[in-house]
Amino acid sequence: MNENDKSNVPNGSDVPPPITPNPTVETSPDLPPPRPNHVNKPLSWWLRKFFACNPFYLVSAALLLYGCYRVSIDETFVKGETARLLFNFSAVQVYELLLVGVAIFLARRCLWYDSMVLVGLENLLVFVPFILISLAALTGWRITAAVCATAVIMAALRFGGLRRYFAELNLPGSLLGVGSVLLALNVALPLTYRHYINLKIGVDLDAGPDYIMNECMWLLVLPAALALVNFLPRAQSGGDLLPQRRWLPMGLFALWITVTGLHLWALDYVYGYHLRPDLFAPVGWVVAWTIFLRAPATPAALKYALMVPAVAVPFLAGTPGTEKTYLAIMALNVGAFGVMRFLRGGNRFAGHLAYGSALLFVAGLPETWIQLVIHGATAEGCVAAGLAAYLMFWTAWLRDPKLAVLGATLFGIVIAVVFHSHSNVINWALQGGFVFFLLHSLRWNDAEHVGAGASRTFVGIIWAIQSFVWMNCEGARFWMPFIPGVLVFAIYCVLLPGRGIWQLLAVPASALGVILSGPCCLAIERLRSTPAGLLAVVASFLFLGLGTVAALTRELWHHHEYKTDRK
Repeated sequence: MNENDKSNVPNGSDVPPPITPNPTVETSPDLPPPRPNHVNKPLSWWLRKFFACNPFYLVSAALLLYGCYRVSIDETFVKGETARLLFNFSAVQVYELLLVGVAIFLARRCLWYDSMVLVGLENLLVFVPFILISLAALTGWRITAAVCATAVIMAALRFGGLRRYFAELNLPGSLLGVGSVLLALNVALPLTYRHYINLKIGVDLDAGPDYIMNECMWLLVLPAALALVNFLPRAQSGGDLLPQRRWLPMGLFALWITVTGLHLWALDYVYGYHLRPDLFAPVGWVVAWTIFLRAPATPAALKYALMVPAVAVPFLAGTPGTEKTYLAIMALNVGAFGVMRFLRGGNRFAGHLAYGSALLFVAGLPETWIQLVIHGATAEGCVAAGLAAYLMFWTAWLRDPKLAVLGATLFGIVIAVVFHSHSNVINWALQGGFVFFLLHSLRWNDAEHVGAGASRTFVGIIWAIQSFVWMNCEGARFWMPFIPGVLVFAIYCVLLPGRGIWQLLAVPASALGVILSGPCCLAIERLRSTPAGLLAVVASFLFLGLGTVAALTRELWHHHEYKTDRK
């Protein structure tokens, strides 16, 4: 080490002096962490940030729309509704031409943010001229057709200019094709309403050709237009520039369909139609399914969760008088979930939702329709029975003994509800529960569940005892327990060869006990009325036979004593 450096070390030591903390710096752990830098920025910094977003373009578009609105209601500025329409239409067309021209000019200078703001405004205003035509309800057919044709030509020229001179803009051909369809729809809307309004007589009507036309627009045409989004290419990795972002086609379509919906709402406002929640149900259904179909496959939990809104959307049409819309959408859910379950075999959740949608469909049916199929049935009863059947199916399908208890209980409750007027309903319900439990136990793996074999034997004994008790009740017949006993025994015999379940002897033994409960009780009843002398004579012959059998088989069951007697 350099000797000159040692002069700065106390006592000539090579150890450097300890670093002492700066007393001016506060190191207390109780103080809050330092605040972010942007929190302490002055007002001028925030103003620069605000004006960097260029709010002038947005204010300009808002002022244009407000000015058109004021002109349309100001009768002193221009005389006549047609003149006011032409003024507003011309102002919007000129403004949109300027938007496209300035956007192309800024793009050539690589000012991507400002150019994209103008492109967004153009796509927001592209259908506004048709809304202006719709609001001008008293214009003639010729002026309406001329203005519509002019708007279509101008829109085509503007987008053609963007496509040609703004090469960086992400405008795929499929997006322009969908936009052409929406453009044609916005042209047809004012012409269609003008035609049907001549057939409207009165206000607040719920029938007639014009009413049906308006219903079809909301329930069929607008959802079909929204479904066109599925023809757009899926979002792929785009370029680094803002006009090349992958979300741009979807964003432009969202602007177009929003303005189309506003156009339809404006027509309802002008011609006196009332909007109802059920009119939005088909649109909501298309939105829910579109989000699900276009969402990424991972994570799987999110993908499954996106299927649920499609089931909830039909409840928008759950008000009285809108049952047809509810039933139609719920039926579409049943078909869509069912197809998905079969096409994607691993998606069991779709099968659950298909069954749930079917139950909700039944819940929305008029009770008169249900009673045509099942006399005296109600929608609530059918839904409850469907839920019980579904739970019993899955408890029977799974091999958990705990679920067998749940399934047996549900099965017994269903029998009690269905046959509530029968005199022996309690006994039938108990028999059904025991049968379900024992049949379910044939699929158990006793090694995996402690106490499974004991519970099977216990339930079999209780089943046999309950059958004998039942046979001593009033109104019981010997054939009643015979049916469930034969059912269990037959199923056991069918499963026996393929699975080798000889160890499950508690099931056939209890089934035989149940089968014989009726004949045994009947025989005992008959024996009670038989003379004692006759019974004693019959018993003597019986015991004589038993003694003979014992003598003939002694060698088999008592070898030692047999050999001793022979010696």
